[in-house]
Amino acid sequence: MNSIYENIARNLDTSFVRSEQMARIIALATESGKNVLLWGPGGHGKSEMVTTALSVVTEEEHVFVQSFGEGMDEATLWGGLDFRALEEEKILRYFPENSFLAKPYAVFEEMFDAPASVLLALKDTLTAKKLRKGSQVFGMKTKVIIAITNKNPDEISDLGPAAAALVERFPLQLKVEWPSYKSPDYLNLFRKVAPRLTGADLNGSQGVLAEVMAKASESGDVVSPRTAVHALGIVKTAAALRGSSSVDKQDLLDLCFLPGMEQFAQNLKAELDAAYERAQAESRLVDAERKFQSIMTEFSSVAQSPIKLLQVARRLIAFQDEVANLKVTDGLTDRRKRMRDTASEKAAEAQRLALENTRA
Repeated sequence: MNSIYENIARNLDTSFVRSEQMARIIALATESGKNVLLWGPGGHGKSEMVTTALSVVTEEEHVFVQSFGEGMDEATLWGGLDFRALEEEKILRYFPENSFLAKPYAVFEEMFDAPASVLLALKDTLTAKKLRKGSQVFGMKTKVIIAITNKNPDEISDLGPAAAALVERFPLQLKVEWPSYKSPDYLNLFRKVAPRLTGADLNGSQGVLAEVMAKASESGDVVSPRTAVHALGIVKTAAALRGSSSVDKQDLLDLCFLPGMEQFAQNLKAELDAAYERAQAESRLVDAERKFQSIMTEFSSVAQSPIKLLQVARRLIAFQDEVANLKVTDGLTDRRKRMRDTASEKAAEAQRLALENTRA
């Protein structure tokens, strides 16, 4: 039987990249009853991954999602104010049965954006495991709270003692971000989500788009996974608007409308030209390597035939000249040179073996 962790990990892996740690911390939380604080830059799918992970653990009706913010107040936190009690009895009473307190699992979005008074009230309730407001007492049924924020826990402590004390009620913490934002990272993301997006076929443009995202991230303003997925959808839609069934270079120019890409868009066309040239050069080199492998396979099968060895030698010499004239970009010149040098060595070896077999 699969463990909770394995089930969560498998479910997350169908839709997200780099979700292993998220699966682990949610599994630890649900099994131990410890609260979780997830933090990090926006656009990394924190909320979506939590929702997906919890769907493995429990039914949707057992999860309470609360969005916090500057307008958050205690009445909202505790399920709403009982206006009849306020009017007729002149007392403050809430409806906690309509709040997170009545659910086994709670997700607090941007919890630390709430006023300090709300955070203090929440801290007291989490400590007591019950709502205590005057004569009103309501036992807390919540097993696990998952708080989501873009703020660093160190920054949260600076918000004041209420926020700092509340952080301590979340012993499991995870910074949700990618360890790197390079082309292969974005390419893995695109391969995961592209089949679920409508629009034109990418026609080999995934690698180019991944390179564009990585290049834009080098400036220090990282292109988030969410923005990268938006970019993927934009280029697919741009191609469809042209009436094309496949994405072309010109479709990537519409990335200039994507927030976070404005500065990069100034040089986007030149970057795209260079990226496509590199992609085409890589494709040419791969084709040449396949051809070389085919010749070498033939070489290994004709070791005792002088005529066939000489034929292979001629093919290798011709291939050597072909590779020498192969147009590649700077990053691929060493790879081309190694293949050309190897072809030269193998041609000489084939000629030598042909001569040796002839004398025999």
